[in-house]
Amino acid sequence: MKRANFKTIYVTLICLIITLLCGCNLFVTDKDKFYLDKDLDYMLTWIDLEKTGSDIIIPSKVGNKTVKKISLKDPYFSGIDSLDVSHVEDLESFKLGLFVEKNKSKLKKLDFSKNKKLKSILVSETNTLNEIIFNNNCEDIYLEGTSVKKINIKLLKNLRDFSYYNGPLEELDVSNNPYLEQIWIENANIKVLDVSKNPKLKNIIVDEGTQIIGPTNAHIEYNKRAE
Repeated sequence: MKRANFKTIYVTLICLIITLLCGCNLFVTDKDKFYLDKDLDYMLTWIDLEKTGSDIIIPSKVGNKTVKKISLKDPYFSGIDSLDVSHVEDLESFKLGLFVEKNKSKLKKLDFSKNKKLKSILVSETNTLNEIIFNNNCEDIYLEGTSVKKINIKLLKNLRDFSYYNGPLEELDVSNNPYLEQIWIENANIKVLDVSKNPKLKNIIVDEGTQIIGPTNAHIEYNKRAE
């Protein structure tokens, strides 16, 4: 009788432990946290912040699929406080859009220095973001509605398109970007732009009052600053 009671208690205890472990998300896998859209070539399009928490580390693979593209475009992702993509070695494109001018995001920094295959970066409406570290092979950069005031693109030899809208950017050194074809800067604080080392430039769009320095065959447009 005592042995039977002991066995019952033992089984009950094991079940209780399993229940507690499940409640602690110890059995939650990356496939539960991250969603890859098979209709978009297995692009990472969703993160369950309830399961990951607000400090995100994106894995190189979800299940047996390698993460090559990330597109997080929803106000829901304002809940991200930090985003680590350093493990995503095959990352080719990155998009983050919160779609709101004022949000509760605490995201202040993005570091792409480990993403050697990354070609395209688009970040919009992330008003707390004030620092971005680029990888050397990036070709296309689009920033809108950030708090990024200083940008270092000197090592981006292959950069072809740089766009920056609605932010406090004060200066831009493009002297080491010989393949740059387009510069589009709107509602920023840049006073002088030297394009003397950019022979392939086709289009330059800047705010009224910005001084363009250097000979160029590019088409130049001046946009009226928003009030």
